[in-house]
Amino acid sequence: MAGGSLATPASVTTGPPEVRSLAATFNRTAALLEHLLASQRAFAGEVSHQLKTPLAALRLRLDNMEPDILPTVRGNLNAAMTETDRLARMVEGLLAFALMEETALTPEPVDLDRVLRDRTLAWSGLYTREGVRLVLKGNPVGTVLAVPGALEQILDNLLSNALRVAPTRSVVTVSRWLSAAGAELHVEDQGPGMTAEHRGRAFDRFWRAPGAPKGGTGLGLAIVQRLTLAGGGEALLLPAPGGGLRAVIRLQRATPRCSSGLRSLPHRRRPAVGAGTTAGKR
Repeated sequence: MAGGSLATPASVTTGPPEVRSLAATFNRTAALLEHLLASQRAFAGEVSHQLKTPLAALRLRLDNMEPDILPTVRGNLNAAMTETDRLARMVEGLLAFALMEETALTPEPVDLDRVLRDRTLAWSGLYTREGVRLVLKGNPVGTVLAVPGALEQILDNLLSNALRVAPTRSVVTVSRWLSAAGAELHVEDQGPGMTAEHRGRAFDRFWRAPGAPKGGTGLGLAIVQRLTLAGGGEALLLPAPGGGLRAVIRLQRATPRCSSGLRSLPHRRRPAVGAGTTAGKR
């Protein structure tokens, strides 16, 4: 039970009567916990699926109304569309949590450099349109341990959050390097940042900082932390120099095994200062 296995009952036919009674109690507890967890996962998944279709239909209806809306009420329509989009993203986040809870999350070697190139390229167009530079820095770090598809989701959530708070003409920097314990990925913006109290709560589900820009769901950072921990890593939020926020993702390196059967230790490499490529320009 301590290891999370609730499906293997303890024996109630061997040992002293007191032990058999205790085993029966543990089995009833495990069965109840298994039922409650299964019900929770099923509810989250089914509700999320059921909400996606009506939300898509509502968004389509709002789009169709736009040409016939008077200028005096266009602000209300835009607000309704924004909230509908936010609700749709929240549903997607709940569905992602449900899938994570019912799927065995096994870390595998993933090419961090390839994921970084792909995701910064995918986001560069939107950043350019918003007048924000997206810069990728650091020397290649190779493969790391992560749940399949997790690094893409982690980066998408961090880049989306950074763009939401980044002032026009500012820079969002994505950097990577090797550390003594593995590899580190940083996403740093030049926005208003967070207080120490807010950084302590930012990974809570549905929590949003007071005065946060509209459109957030309060699930993005919770998903980032969940996926990072599933890969054996660590997620932190730190103040960026000069203001802003620095999201730190620490990952384990996927190092090859030596002929002796022991894992080779990663060598240290300091982050290159000033080296990098620009993923998006104004």
